Amino acid sequence: MLSSAIINGMNTFNIIYLWATLTKKNNDILKLALSVLIASILVTGIEVLQLNFMLEYIAVIISIKIIYKADFKQVILGFFLVLIAVMSLELIFAALIDKFIYDNIVTEICVEGIILVGEIIFSKINLLNENFIFENKDNIVFIYSILICSIYAMLFKISWYYDNIVILNNLFLSSLIFGILALSQVLIYLYFIKVTREKESLKISNEYNAVIDEIVQEIKQRQHDFVNYKNSIRGMVEVLSEKDLKEAIRTYMKDEDIYDSKINELIYIDNVVVRSIIYRNMCRAKKHNIVFKYEIENNVLDNILSYNEFSNILNNLLNNAFDEVTKKDCSIKCIEIKIFNENKESHLIVKNQVVNPSDINLDEIFTRGYSTKNTDTRGYGLYNVQQIVNLHKGYIKINIQCNEIIFDIYFNNSSG
Repeated sequence: MLSSAIINGMNTFNIIYLWATLTKKNNDILKLALSVLIASILVTGIEVLQLNFMLEYIAVIISIKIIYKADFKQVILGFFLVLIAVMSLELIFAALIDKFIYDNIVTEICVEGIILVGEIIFSKINLLNENFIFENKDNIVFIYSILICSIYAMLFKISWYYDNIVILNNLFLSSLIFGILALSQVLIYLYFIKVTREKESLKISNEYNAVIDEIVQEIKQRQHDFVNYKNSIRGMVEVLSEKDLKEAIRTYMKDEDIYDSKINELIYIDNVVVRSIIYRNMCRAKKHNIVFKYEIENNVLDNILSYNEFSNILNNLLNNAFDEVTKKDCSIKCIEIKIFNENKESHLIVKNQVVNPSDINLDEIFTRGYSTKNTDTRGYGLYNVQQIVNLHKGYIKINIQCNEIIFDIYFNNSSG
């Protein structure tokens, strides 16, 4: 009983810890310990009662879902991918250790211990150059991956319960076959995710290229309008007195120069998505008589965020800002965005006025479905922003002062 509880505890810890590492959720030690404790107790209880092994899987999946509050389908796929990975490692190490240790319980504890040490090293030295996440990009691919991984795991488990002698007598061959199956499934899944991401990036790039063409056309138009400006000034000279002429020309040139300079500065923004979003929101701000300020440094977040992620974060934050400053009760209609490096940190800051700061619940603002508006289609924007930021090990700091809300998204460049 005790040995069974120890082995189940170690095995459950290995599965949940690897899942948390791959999904970048291994920073919360309390959630990890709590989920492992609950799942281990349930698995041991199910094993003692000699119930179907599928109940053990369900118990672990539900424990992860409840403690981490993750998407259910993503938890299922993540669990089975991790499960077949852990099973493969167990078979490989068991095949090696079995030659030196003949006690099954000691062998199982040693195997789980080796896997545990390997996972800890894996998580600490950050072997993954890119963030690995179980994404629901394509429903068909997602469901296919879940089915295949679960079938592999269940077939192995059924074979083990039905006749484990065959597996034990051919341990090396079994571990090799199962390892190849597990690795191939992970590679296939990653390939589909990569293709989907590339398609999304291409789609976004094509979408924003059209906006870039608009910017170029507007600059050409501004050059053409220069002739009109000269004619307007000439007309002022003809109809206004010398006393009024100076002030009239100054006001006229100021109004035109402010907008022209903003348009011209866009050309120096390298990131096509950022440039396009800024331009669109400049036009939007001009339409609603909103002051729109921006200070963009190049090559600040380009190595951290993809085009799709940039678009998601900026559009969600700016849409929320416009929702606030376009309210009738908003007295200061101003939106400000900054992207810059400071003290080895990359920052993206969005500032805007808020009408009722007391309506904003900072504890729940990133909760899925949370919204200050009474509509069913709202409440997912900031949740999506937080998911992207968490994926890249970033941070979000929110400050409300003098009826102004400041979103500061930053990433520590020194962390690698």
